Amino acid sequence: MTEVSECLAKLIQENSETLQKFEDWISNQPHIPKNIPRATLVRFLKVCQFDLEKAEKLLDTNVKFKIKHQYLFTKRNINSEEIQKAIKTVQFTGLPKLTKEGYFIESCRIVSSNLDDFILKDIFKSFYMIHDMNNVINPDVNGIISIYDANGFSFSHFIKLLAQGQTVLHFLQFGQESTCVDVKQIHVVNCSQVVSKLISFLKPFLTKELRDTMHFHPTGFETLHKFIDIECLPVEYDGCGGLMDDFVEHTIRKLHKHSEFVGNDENFFMINVKC
Repeated sequence: MTEVSECLAKLIQENSETLQKFEDWISNQPHIPKNIPRATLVRFLKVCQFDLEKAEKLLDTNVKFKIKHQYLFTKRNINSEEIQKAIKTVQFTGLPKLTKEGYFIESCRIVSSNLDDFILKDIFKSFYMIHDMNNVINPDVNGIISIYDANGFSFSHFIKLLAQGQTVLHFLQFGQESTCVDVKQIHVVNCSQVVSKLISFLKPFLTKELRDTMHFHPTGFETLHKFIDIECLPVEYDGCGGLMDDFVEHTIRKLHKHSEFVGNDENFFMINVKC
């Protein structure tokens, strides 16, 4: 997974001076690896609208968060019992077609009602594994749209989620402060009263910027179609872009194919130092 697209190569060339300054800054940061590819650094710059100071801060918080909360980012073995159970409990996948704005769509849904398998640290770890893989495979996207399907999310799930509240807060903190992602829209489909309780619980921990990206669709998908063309959506959301199960199967195949890359901590700034 070392290929650099033509578009990304052009960005690297056009911003070579800024990248050199970025690398010079990194050389003085003992907790940040010194071998980060320029393709990765330019993605940090792009997310920060090529503001070097913001990109430096984002990379710094990204690395420090991962070092502090290693349980979410290390030991990423696709064949482990924990990860296998996680990906069979909650399906997380990218959709193949970009929107007309160049946004990449990610979808997440619960597929197992077995509460014993609803272990958030493993689910979030598998989430990050797939997300990191997609971020490398699709480096030129202009932003991310997330679709969370609340079908199957029960009151029992909510209670168990509350019991794992610290992990939830870590997930939110990383997503809002430290991840190299430009979230454009978040859609929650098949909403219910349980989802309302969940949002009420999470609201104090959500930034205004994130809340402004959120849209809720209690029944049907007509309101979702106002934001996303049906050509980009799976059949399950009344789209014509293919079947969700096929997308999930393709994602898992890619994860196995790139398991060595995704499982290498050094590729994601994990080094054995303390902040």
